[in-house]
Amino acid sequence: MLRSVSEFIDYRRFLEHYYREQKRTSRQFSFRWFAKQAGIASPSFLKFVIDGKRNLTSPMIEKFCQAMRLDAREAKFFSHLVGFNQAKTARDKQEHYAVLRSLGSPVQEEIIRGRNFEYFERWHTPIVREVACLRRFGEDWESLGRAVAPPISPAEARTAVETLLGLGLLEKRGDGSYRQTKPGLAADESLTSMPVRAFHGIMLEHAKRALHEFGKHERNQSSLIMGLSASAYSALTEEIGAFKDRVKRLVHNDADCTRVYQFSLDLFPVSADLAQEAGQA
Repeated sequence: MLRSVSEFIDYRRFLEHYYREQKRTSRQFSFRWFAKQAGIASPSFLKFVIDGKRNLTSPMIEKFCQAMRLDAREAKFFSHLVGFNQAKTARDKQEHYAVLRSLGSPVQEEIIRGRNFEYFERWHTPIVREVACLRRFGEDWESLGRAVAPPISPAEARTAVETLLGLGLLEKRGDGSYRQTKPGLAADESLTSMPVRAFHGIMLEHAKRALHEFGKHERNQSSLIMGLSASAYSALTEEIGAFKDRVKRLVHNDADCTRVYQFSLDLFPVSADLAQEAGQA
């Protein structure tokens, strides 16, 4: 099924998806056929763009939108997605990303503030919020505790559920099942909270454990060591923000959840700022 362009954060991946779906559903579709529909001389131009060998200019964006028969909203999203992916500066990325967010219907999130930071005080409480909704646990605290990895005690499972009910983040149904009252939660980034910092620290320890306890078919862990300028760092943080929004939309539309995962992105310095040191010399 052809997915909406608003589900993508990389326009080349959208074009690749579009090509495969059109090829699967239409016998006449080909790179040459697309070029003809778009009024492009090169029959392989779409392939070059998908492969990252060519970029799209404004006139080409318009031709692509017409050939793909995107409506006005989709065409605007595609245009800014191309701009976001091809932007050379962090400011340009921010400008395009602001439009993408306004068009992409981001998942609504409840911001956790004040007393609700109790949500982060025990690392397993956010996990119990997800696990408790996977099947009908009722008050079987032992089973609920065993379903968390690493397992927690029945008392800890019960306390977590009581905390979530008290904060209004879970509700119990008549059949003994639990339901989340908010689709998404996020910490208030304007505040510095010890519980949130401690939570992130514990989850990093769990990431180390997962490296040894789970096979590669159950986990995806990797890292990059790279040199960055200040402007490249700003641009990369915009890319991470866009990717996180894409992940949220994907998860929000997943109706067949069977397991809870922890997903972390970390970008931090592992060297001194040599430019700053040179300025102080």
